[in-house]
Amino acid sequence: MNPKRRFLAPYVIIGVLMAFLIAVPVLAQQGPPPFPHSPDAKLDCVACHSTGVAGSPKFPTDHAGRTNEVCKGCHQAAPKASGTPSGPAASSAPKIPHPLQGRDNCLTCHATGTAGAPKMPSSHAGRTSDQCRSCHKTVTEASGEVVQVAPTPIPNVPPTAADKDSCVTCHTSQTGALNEPVKQWQSSIHSERNVRCVNCHGGDATKPTKEEAHSTKSGYIGKPLKVDIPALCASCHSNNEAMRQYDLPTDQWSKFQQSTHGIKLAQADMKVPTCFTCHDGHATKKTNDPTANVYSMNVPALCSSCHSNADYMKPYGIPTNQFALYVKSVHGQALLEKQDTRAPSCATCHGTHGAAPPGFAEVANVCGSCHTATQNYFLQSKHAGNQPGMPKCVDCHGRYDVMKPTDALLDPNSKDPRACATCHPPTSPQTNAVKALYDNITGSAKSMDLAHEQLKVAAEAALITEPDEGKMAVAQTNLVTARAAQHTLDLTVVKEKTDKAVSTSNEVIADAKKAIDESGFRRQIMIIGLVIMALSIASLYVIRRELYKQLPPE
Repeated sequence: MNPKRRFLAPYVIIGVLMAFLIAVPVLAQQGPPPFPHSPDAKLDCVACHSTGVAGSPKFPTDHAGRTNEVCKGCHQAAPKASGTPSGPAASSAPKIPHPLQGRDNCLTCHATGTAGAPKMPSSHAGRTSDQCRSCHKTVTEASGEVVQVAPTPIPNVPPTAADKDSCVTCHTSQTGALNEPVKQWQSSIHSERNVRCVNCHGGDATKPTKEEAHSTKSGYIGKPLKVDIPALCASCHSNNEAMRQYDLPTDQWSKFQQSTHGIKLAQADMKVPTCFTCHDGHATKKTNDPTANVYSMNVPALCSSCHSNADYMKPYGIPTNQFALYVKSVHGQALLEKQDTRAPSCATCHGTHGAAPPGFAEVANVCGSCHTATQNYFLQSKHAGNQPGMPKCVDCHGRYDVMKPTDALLDPNSKDPRACATCHPPTSPQTNAVKALYDNITGSAKSMDLAHEQLKVAAEAALITEPDEGKMAVAQTNLVTARAAQHTLDLTVVKEKTDKAVSTSNEVIADAKKAIDESGFRRQIMIIGLVIMALSIASLYVIRRELYKQLPPE
């Protein structure tokens, strides 16, 4: 070796070692490369980085088998430089603007831009439908957005006359599943109003052969996709001009879109009901037809057919005992046992087509739609505030198991879990206020009971009681109003009504007692008169007999 090189060799080796010792810690501190994009925007790491699709870095062979969670455990988002976005925002990927049922292959339309669908960028070449949906999401319930198929009438050729409908002619000659829909339709309101098969299924009802009637050219669609059914119905039922002659509402479609059912259907949840599910399928009936599923007395059982099915409801994590509670409630007994159609069913509180619509969470508004006076009083109370822990209607009266309320709920000694005493300790100022309300209302009720007893005695004595019964009706109104007014928690408001009820009751008691006393005096006078009359008659009889004795014999 050259002496000069031999002299420099140790210094070169030392320099390389020092560079290595410096580089290793630095490289160790750098760690795995950070995300060049937002991790929320592209949730599926494996979808792109396992194959290196669209120019994304293919992960090393020693990373094989790692999951997205493992990736995110080491790779972090790159720090955001001042004024420079770190990558696509979570919301930057456009949402899927249509339901997924029947449209789950993104590439069918978006690879080429078929039927006006946005053509995917060249940078996305090679991606699969699963990769598309790892970034592009359907609308969510929380977003409040609802995307559904537009309500467009199905192209069709109707029959020239009702008795020349080739759909009916052909399917009537069939058996089983091909015949049953026609039989159901013939009993429906749609048949009565000349809504034919082709109006919903498309096709040409004038053609005698199946091939012609079912041709694509004639607009035949066959069995509609479930996700398309609400819009299909809405193509007529949202048409003001078409529905005016039947005096039917036209807002069912918009309500359904906002409902939990509509939102989940738009998200391709095929377990939710559509119009076809609730309105008797092909046998659609008028809502006031007692045999219709949606007749008010049948609605609880209709809703229960899904909502009481624990297996069916399991994915949604909601209770399934609503129907069992409802049938025992004052509402359920009024509707199902007394057949009082004014009583609320599920649809009354949850909405007919807008099941669990926006605003439903404000229970006081729902109950107040019927119990308006009580709602007005409640809104004046401290309970109506938005502070946490303030009770709502369901806290004291139950949600589905609403029972007939009694004054006992105000009793400070009540053990009822819905009573005021459940929240307010015995020594609290609130309990004293509640006791005052309780004493006023129950005291008023007792006064009325005494008045009714006196009226009953008077009626049994054959006295005229109608005027006082009219007064008691007014007193009853005051007591009922006081019971509603206790929702204000204001003793002054309640006392104004209870005082009137007590005053009227006392007045009726006095009237009844006076009438009974006067009746007793009149009865005594009458007895004396009767005795005098009897004595007079007896005297006349004696006189007559003596006079007859003095007459000469004949």
